[in-house]
Amino acid sequence: MTKSNISKIIEWTGSLTGVSAAVLLALNIPISGWAYVFYLLSSILLLVWGLREKAHGVAFQNFVFIAINILGIYRWLIIS
Repeated sequence: MTKSNISKIIEWTGSLTGVSAAVLLALNIPISGWAYVFYLLSSILLLVWGLREKAHGVAFQNFVFIAINILGIYRWLIIS
């Protein structure tokens, strides 16, 4: 598997995980808080992708999203 193929897998897995999280949160069902776990995974993957591809804006954005997602996990899943 080439570096390019690995990057595409990381990029698309991150994107699809983020979309899945958005749908789960929008459904507003009892397990919607788990969307933040999906968002966290998405942000980690897209941070890695951004660093690999030298897309520093995407990497920075997802670094910040990681912190936000950890806050979401704490508020929705740990203390609620």
